Amino acid sequence: MTERDIAAAPDTSRLTPVELSTYRAALRGEVLPDDEPGLASLLARDILFPNTHEPGTYVPAPSRYLETQLTDAVLKALTGVTAALAAVPAHVRELEAEQQRYHYSPSPVGTLLLRTVPEVNAETIRTIQSAGSEILTAQPGHRKPQVLKGALPRDLQAAQRGVTVRTIYRTNGRSNPTQRDWVATMTRAGAQVRTLGEDFLRLIIVDRKHAFFEVYGDDGTVQPAAAWYTQDRGVCAVLAAHFWQQWERADPWLAGETDAGPAKDDGDTKTTKIQRTIVRGIVAGKSHRQIGENLGLSERTVTAQVSKLREALGLETVPQLTFWWATSPERLLP
Repeated sequence: MTERDIAAAPDTSRLTPVELSTYRAALRGEVLPDDEPGLASLLARDILFPNTHEPGTYVPAPSRYLETQLTDAVLKALTGVTAALAAVPAHVRELEAEQQRYHYSPSPVGTLLLRTVPEVNAETIRTIQSAGSEILTAQPGHRKPQVLKGALPRDLQAAQRGVTVRTIYRTNGRSNPTQRDWVATMTRAGAQVRTLGEDFLRLIIVDRKHAFFEVYGDDGTVQPAAAWYTQDRGVCAVLAAHFWQQWERADPWLAGETDAGPAKDDGDTKTTKIQRTIVRGIVAGKSHRQIGENLGLSERTVTAQVSKLREALGLETVPQLTFWWATSPERLLP
């Protein structure tokens, strides 16, 4: 349905200049040809009637009859407009069904720049409180104790009402007492927390429909007080995919773990960076082929790296390797 299909109530209280000229000619008793401009509309609206005694001349409708005719015309037009207006929601649902049929997900809005900390806080709080299924957060920086304590009731409430909560912190966050308390409380409520020993993007993604991410200047520096907020489904999907890539490489942080801090490569490590990435993929349940595709390596190369690491550790099976990894400080290395 377009605007052209919706009938507009005519301004029937006044005739058009052409109609008025023809109406005056009829009042003067002039003979009017059939194609006289405006005559057809005046006849159709019962404003003029043919004079049966003098062909070619016309007589006006009585004023009382004329008022009734014009009022009825307006009411008829309004009825059509009202019906068209009432049909809009159903028509929109029909179009949405067509979009879903073709797997098209339109973006309800674009991307909004939140310029100040109060703006960012207000929008993130509102969005997280309305979460229905999932909250994904990646926090690479140090979170101040007051920020963690302030966020805990909100995050805890989301987890307790059944929302899946997953958070990634930097590995050095394990030495933060307030952060350890947050993790202990949240994991008991069902949340999952992991740590990663390398840089990653700061993100908040809610229900794959809302996303907050950092603002970068032209020189590549991050503007700490600002954030982008988007409901663009395509952008949310890309950011969620990035989150999951980091999540699969990160190490679980379980309640009660008291790691003093990130592990350091003291030159006596058993693993290389590529081997650690491969083992993280194995722990995440990926096949050698899938790990290779993610890393740009062949499946044979991944298998060779796993075998080389097992031999270096004196292990015979992959389950033995994953058990060693779960208890090794090397899992905290980037």
